[in-house]
Amino acid sequence: MDYLSFRHARQHFAVPIESVRFIAAESALTPTQVATGKGQQFDMVEFEGQACIILSLARLLNQPSERSKSLELLELLQAREQDHINWLNSLKNCLLHGGSFDLARDPHQCKFGQWHDNFRTDDTQLQHVLRSFDEPHKRIHALADELLAMRDNDQSEAALAILQEQETSTMQRLRDLFADVNTMVRSSIRPTVIMLQSNEQQTLGLRVDDVGEVFSCSAAQLEKEQKDYMPPFARGWLKGVRIGGKDVTIMEINPARLLSSTAIQEGQMLA
Repeated sequence: MDYLSFRHARQHFAVPIESVRFIAAESALTPTQVATGKGQQFDMVEFEGQACIILSLARLLNQPSERSKSLELLELLQAREQDHINWLNSLKNCLLHGGSFDLARDPHQCKFGQWHDNFRTDDTQLQHVLRSFDEPHKRIHALADELLAMRDNDQSEAALAILQEQETSTMQRLRDLFADVNTMVRSSIRPTVIMLQSNEQQTLGLRVDDVGEVFSCSAAQLEKEQKDYMPPFARGWLKGVRIGGKDVTIMEINPARLLSSTAIQEGQMLA
């Protein structure tokens, strides 16, 4: 039998290709939000003259979607960029008006530095850009000791001149890197909706983070054991499937069970 694969985080899933009616980028659809009597909301879209519900695989699994994680990352990075704008303004104020400078001087101790030191990603392009933060980020934080020492030695004007030059060079480089990461993360947000024939009368959409490839699988590779470890909409495990050059185990989803699963009955169908 042939299947269409897709992923959520590092988990692999598949549906029989015969149940797939249509595949579209979510941005190409115009869903309408509908409220239930329990205060829940879900998306509906018209497909071939039929109103079809769109379910989120992430919510069915009770896990965050890649989209929601990406949006959280964008929000965090925006806040950390603003932190450094405020940091530089605070340093300038100390050079102009005196007083103590109480913000982090160690680049590993500011909020961005702590996040940067601990953040991990499999995206090699993102890894490269994040490594590019090291030099300008350290240089910005080094300004505090350097320029405040100049101020204390009656060299405030020279210190302000250096600060102004660093604003247009190093700080601008830092902001450009934040913009690069923003663009990169936004371009990675591309949820896809797979329209599935769940039964003879019903078509539904399944929102997934990443559509994979079509593959063939024999009946011998289907394992229906360990049902306690599977959600109610799963049919079983497809063993030894070659995806992306690796042998993986894939959870087969039964489209007919999606609407009747416990997760749906509890209203967990939001994006």
